[in-house]
Amino acid sequence: MSSEPMDTLWAEQRSSVLAQALGISREEVEQWVIEDYPDTESEGPLAGHIVELSDEAPPALVEKLGGSVVRLPPLPFNQGLEGA
Repeated sequence: MSSEPMDTLWAEQRSSVLAQALGISREEVEQWVIEDYPDTESEGPLAGHIVELSDEAPPALVEKLGGSVVRLPPLPFNQGLEGA
């Protein structure tokens, strides 16, 4: 059994959550975000989320987001995609 449909749903949901949190389009997320991961304080609770932009991201986008590495509060990812 292939997990490809769930992987696709997860990627779409993840892009949407990041786009909303960053205030940019899902297309911009898919094009310019190269990495995103939880921001944890040494062995502590989840402190937030870190998003890294490509070095090729447009300067206006980097300026809008305040840099090529953006720290966000914890994000509401629905990893299981219940009901999908």
